[in-house]
Amino acid sequence: MSKTGRIVNFRLPFAAALALACGVAAAYLFTRYLVDYFYLIAVVPVAAVIFIVLLLVTRGKRAIVFFFITLAFFALGAIYAAVIFSSLISPPAVADGFATVEGVVEEVRATSTGEPYLVISSPTVNGLHVGGKMLVYLGEEAGGALSPGYKVSLYGYVGHYDLIAYGSLNYRVIGGASYYASAYGALQYSYGFSLFGTLRSAIYATLFDNLDYETAAVAYAMITGSTQDISSGTLEAFRFGGVAHIFAVSGLNITVLYVAVSALLKKLRANKWLSAAVSLLVIFFYTGMCGFTLSAVRAAIMCAVAALSSLTFNKYDGLNSLSLAVIIILLINPLNLFDVGFVLSVSAMLGIIFLSSGINRALRRLPSGLRSNISMSVASQAATFPALMLTFGYISGAGLLLNIVVLPLLTLLYIILFACTALCCVIPAIAPAVLPVAALPLQAVVNFLVGGGFERSLISGFGGWWVALFAAIAIAALSDKFNFSLTIRAAVGGVCAVCFALCCTLGGAVFGNETRIVAGGYYGGGMVLVRAQSGTTLILICDTYSGGISSFVNTYAPEGVDDLIILGGDDCAAYYYECGVDVQRVWLPPSNIQLGGLDGAEVFYEESFELYGTYYAFNNSFTLSAETNGVTFLVGAVENVDTDPVDLALLADGNAVADAVNIVYFNSSGGHFNLYTQGCLQFIANGGKLMLQGSVPPA
Repeated sequence: MSKTGRIVNFRLPFAAALALACGVAAAYLFTRYLVDYFYLIAVVPVAAVIFIVLLLVTRGKRAIVFFFITLAFFALGAIYAAVIFSSLISPPAVADGFATVEGVVEEVRATSTGEPYLVISSPTVNGLHVGGKMLVYLGEEAGGALSPGYKVSLYGYVGHYDLIAYGSLNYRVIGGASYYASAYGALQYSYGFSLFGTLRSAIYATLFDNLDYETAAVAYAMITGSTQDISSGTLEAFRFGGVAHIFAVSGLNITVLYVAVSALLKKLRANKWLSAAVSLLVIFFYTGMCGFTLSAVRAAIMCAVAALSSLTFNKYDGLNSLSLAVIIILLINPLNLFDVGFVLSVSAMLGIIFLSSGINRALRRLPSGLRSNISMSVASQAATFPALMLTFGYISGAGLLLNIVVLPLLTLLYIILFACTALCCVIPAIAPAVLPVAALPLQAVVNFLVGGGFERSLISGFGGWWVALFAAIAIAALSDKFNFSLTIRAAVGGVCAVCFALCCTLGGAVFGNETRIVAGGYYGGGMVLVRAQSGTTLILICDTYSGGISSFVNTYAPEGVDDLIILGGDDCAAYYYECGVDVQRVWLPPSNIQLGGLDGAEVFYEESFELYGTYYAFNNSFTLSAETNGVTFLVGAVENVDTDPVDLALLADGNAVADAVNIVYFNSSGGHFNLYTQGCLQFIANGGKLMLQGSVPPA
């Protein structure tokens, strides 16, 4: 305990930001579990009790004033978010159907299969403003080459994104797009000017015209934060190496640019106020060029607070600065709280603020530069671990070392590439000579990460969200923001470590003779894990997103998958090459399907077989029946499912009907369970009984 006797040095901005975030999270939970917002009034008696306690134990009015300010921010977050959620789940202003769409092109992107689509702002549907953004998918008849700023008009099918998709907030809706359109016929467009879009297009053309495609895509992502052109293999290689955050325009980019501009103006002997104003103007302009991503906005706001503190001779407080940035971003849109990039950016900053000084002191015998690099890397990775675990189901074991060794190199390469790209955009004639030379080190780093095999360093199997909670408590206890004695810190850290180990051990463990049946879905298909102590089998239905499969497997089968069963016919069988799962054996129904080049996996064409105590039988290429521990279940990928009565039916087609005690649909409403709204479900089969594990939101 400190000499002041305080456990924590209270910071009102931090308390307000935390309360605002908690209010938004509370509104989301009420929405997710279909609880009436009226019950938020339960906060009132809790607040009254806290108020009475404060009256009894505090002498001044300051604590009471701070309490009411914090409470007001919680209420603001809950009410504001509830209004937003209610508007998003209400019937759409435009029903699904064909209509005329107009808007301004904000970005030109490509899907994972290479098909082009537009992000348009200020969209109207049959003359009605629908707000936010709209995604416009282009067919072969669309025609024309558009750039940001163009005004477009098209006729096509207009659809509406649901707020909840596969058990979580739809990332499209979080990004501001509630509607999408599929163009039917040719686009009508007229020239329009977009300053930020024009600059991004100039950078894009400069890089892609003078570098090989993959190196250009990585360089473009480092400068602008857009990873849409990076191949999935390269992007995964950066993620597996734990250095994908180099593509998030945030503190690194903003700080480098701010320092460079400030140094230039200082040499020109500019007034300090003018220098700060110009530097911040450049920072926010760069943020706009990067599409005002949340990580960039967060970094720009913190940079502005630091500059203002310096000008007014006030001590800069990183935690207060971060808190102010969080408040502003959540007040702009409370859904930003659920943006993965924003969460990782804020978590990394919290880790640096909370832990880096302590780690720095522990490494005081090392050179200052190395010490600083290690402390910031370890602190940021420790703090982002909970978010990474909950989002992707794994963390990179190689990331700790690579962030210490590779990240400084990537920082230097970013500075060189940024300067050379800017120069080549101004003087295009020198680009063919300058850019290939400047990008050679980056090309070497890309080749190193792609060929490094860092996917073997992934660590998973952490259990549920409780693990993230215990990790957060441990980080807070070990930080220098709480005035705890060494004994208390050690005790809290020890308890959290024990709880962490128990969650990791028990969260995904299979006990005794039980079998765990885990169902997950994604657009167009589904996934089923059948886990026993002796082994794990993955059943794939239709063309499912490989990234979704990876997260699903890492979360629910951390020890890996032994066998793969594929349903859905020839097309789905061929999908094995893209699903990204390493297995020992692949099982297919008797047919003419031929799979080759499976990297050592054996292929079996059997009508019936047994794996790890579960007996399987193909009814046809689209339906699989199984029995385990006295429980029968089937997995169906077509409408007509004609089998004997079963305890559990997992169906891909929303029109399919089965004689089952429990029916689960992967992509459609109806049945007893719906993975689209409820998310992954886990059943336990043991002794002839089938039990549903965990808390499940209403379908």
